[in-house]
Amino acid sequence: MPAPKLLCSFALSAIATATWALNPSNALAFSDTQSHWAATCIDQLAATGLVNGYPEGTFRPQATLTRTEFAVLMLNSFGSVEPTRQAPAFRDVPADFWGYRAIREAYAREFFSGYPDSLFKPAEAIPRVQAIAILANATHMSSGEPPETVLQRYFDDAQQVPAYARRAVAAGTVGRLVVNYPNLRQLQPNRAITRGEVAAVLCQSLNLARTVPLEYVAGDRTVFAIPPEMGGYNRFSEGLVPFAFNGKTGYMNQQGATVIAPQFDEAWAFSDGLAAVRVGSQWGFIDRTGAYAIPLQFTTQPGDFSDGLAAIRSANGQTSFIDKTGALAIQLQPAYVSSFSEGLAAIAGNRGYGFIDKTGAIVIQSQFEEVRAFSDGLAAVKVRPTPTDTARWGYIDRTGAFVIEPQFYEAQPFSEGLAAVRGPAGDGTMWGYINRAGEVAIQPQFFAQREYQGPVATPFSGGFAMVRQGEQAGFIDRTGKWAIAPRFVDADNVSNGMARVNVGGTWRRVQTGCTHSDGCFYASQLQGGKWGYIQMPRMANP
Repeated sequence: MPAPKLLCSFALSAIATATWALNPSNALAFSDTQSHWAATCIDQLAATGLVNGYPEGTFRPQATLTRTEFAVLMLNSFGSVEPTRQAPAFRDVPADFWGYRAIREAYAREFFSGYPDSLFKPAEAIPRVQAIAILANATHMSSGEPPETVLQRYFDDAQQVPAYARRAVAAGTVGRLVVNYPNLRQLQPNRAITRGEVAAVLCQSLNLARTVPLEYVAGDRTVFAIPPEMGGYNRFSEGLVPFAFNGKTGYMNQQGATVIAPQFDEAWAFSDGLAAVRVGSQWGFIDRTGAYAIPLQFTTQPGDFSDGLAAIRSANGQTSFIDKTGALAIQLQPAYVSSFSEGLAAIAGNRGYGFIDKTGAIVIQSQFEEVRAFSDGLAAVKVRPTPTDTARWGYIDRTGAFVIEPQFYEAQPFSEGLAAVRGPAGDGTMWGYINRAGEVAIQPQFFAQREYQGPVATPFSGGFAMVRQGEQAGFIDRTGKWAIAPRFVDADNVSNGMARVNVGGTWRRVQTGCTHSDGCFYASQLQGGKWGYIQMPRMANP
C-alpha cells in the first residue's frame, strides 16, 4: 500500500531508516499557525526537526492524524527506548503497508497495543485519550493518588475516560502532560486529537519550556510558585535560578520574571555574586546584571565561587584557584580539591582526605576516608580506626579535633545548628537530626524506599529541610514538625525560601551493566515527572 502523497506535519518519510529521523522544517512560521494558541510549541518542534509542514507552507493544526502517523511520531520522539516484546501479525497491517515497520517498532516498545481479533486499525484517527495515555506511559508518569480521585478533581467529563486508560491519564495529569483548549476542565477524551493538540502534549512530554500557554495545562494550579513550564533546572541561589528556553539558558527571579535573557549554552547557579556560563567551548563568569566579570577563557567547567575563590581544573588533573578578578590565587599539584568553605577546602592525599587553607598550606593532615565541607564551624568526616573496624562518621573542628565522636553510619553537614545523621539511635536505618553537642534534636524517623538512592534528609535552610518518608518527600521545620507534608516524588534542598520539587515521576530500578564474575548491577533512576518550584511557608516565629 503506498504512502500518502502529502507528507503530514509529523513527517513519515523517515520510517525506512534506523534512526527514525525526520526531515527538518524549512520555515518556523507556518502560514496557518501564527495565531494558533500552540504556535510557539509548533515552531520549536519544527526547529528541532520533530515536525514538518505541508509543501504549501501550512501545518494544518486542526487536522487529525492516524494511529500509524502517531506511531511514527512516537518513534521519532522516543526512539531510544529499547524494544521489550515482539509485535504480532496484525490482520489489517500487510507487509507492503507504508507504516508496517513503524507499527511493529512502536508496538515492540509498548507505545501501542492492538485491538481484539489481531487488529491495529492503522487508518483510525487517534483519540485524545489514547495519545495522552501513550505519552504518559512512555515518559513513566505516576500518580500518588487513586486515578478516580485525580480524574474527578480536574475534569468535568472524567466519566468518559475508558477504563483501560484511566490510570495512565491520571498519571499524565499529575505530570502536567494534559493540555485542554479552550476549556481546561473539558478533557474530551474520545474526540480525535488534532495535530496542534498533539504538538502541545508532545512539548509537555519533552519538557520544552515556555511553549504551551499555562492556562491550558491541566492539573494542580496551586502547588507551584514557579511551574515546570518556566524551564528552571537548578536551585535558587542569591535570588536567581537558571532556566532553559529554545536551546539557550538565562536567569529568572523568584517571581518568574526574566532577569538575564537566554543567551548562554550552559549556565550554573550564582555564588558569591558570580555564575559560571559557557558559550561555545569556553567558560567565564557573569555578574547579576549578565555582564562578564571574568571573560570567556576556560576550556573546562570551573567550580562555583566560594569564599572568594573558584577552582579551575586542567586536563591533567591540576587544580588552580582564581579570585573574582580572574587572577591566579592558588596552584596545586594534581589532586582532588573541593571548593573552599569557611576558609578551608578538602584535599586528597596518600592517606585519605585532609584540609588546606587559602594559601594552599595543609592545616589538617590527610587521614579521613571521606569528608564533608566545613559548615557552622564543623566538618563531617568518616574514619575507620583499624582495617577490620566499620567506618563511622563524626564531626571535627577547624583544628582537626573531634567535637562529636565517630558513631554515625551517614552524616550531612551542620546548618543552622543541626545536622542530619543516620544511626546509631533506633535501628540504624532511620535519619534524624543532632545538635552541636551531638544530642538528638529530631528523632530518627525519615527513610526512603529501596529504589531511592538520593539524600533522605538535607541540611536546614531558612528554618526548613527536605526529608523523605518512603516514596515521598516533604519539608520539616526545626522542631521536626511538617511544614509541607510528604507529597512529592522527589525534592531538592531549600534555598532562598524555595525548593525545586518533582511531581508525576517514577523511581525505576535500571540495569547499569553486567560482568561475568559479579553478575549485573542496578541503580535507581528518577524517570519522568516535572520539576517546578514551591514557596516555603512563613515561619510563625522566625
